[in-house]
Amino acid sequence: MLRLRPHHILDIVRNIGNERPIVPHEYGHLLHKVTNKIITDVNVKCMLVIGTDDICGPCRMLTKEGRCLDILHQLERQTSKQEYNDNLDKRIMTFLNIEPNSVLKISNYLSSIKQNMNEIVDICTHPKEDKEYRRNGLIKGLKILKIE
Repeated sequence: MLRLRPHHILDIVRNIGNERPIVPHEYGHLLHKVTNKIITDVNVKCMLVIGTDDICGPCRMLTKEGRCLDILHQLERQTSKQEYNDNLDKRIMTFLNIEPNSVLKISNYLSSIKQNMNEIVDICTHPKEDKEYRRNGLIKGLKILKIE
């Protein structure tokens, strides 16, 4: 079973839909490996977590205590990626009425995303990010993954 942040799953689907290359990242995290697992089996079970997940594990920006040291430079005010993403994941889970550490199939989570696309795009789009790029990537990614 995977342990994933809710927004990481959405980033993966957006990347699939926007045909971004599935390659290792310079930071050493496992986004590429988890992406391939989801493509191979979208019905894999997942625990939705707030905090360090299976993608973050080997990232060079992660402390021994499991905190991300990276900064989001694209925001108006430089913000801790840990703080921003924890808040983002809480907002996603609250909106979808999912408790932290809930276990469900990724396909079921993505079906909820599809049913609430406009609200999820509003919640997840970073300031300075193109909202339509995110929306179109999610829509195309859900089609590729055959989410009903």
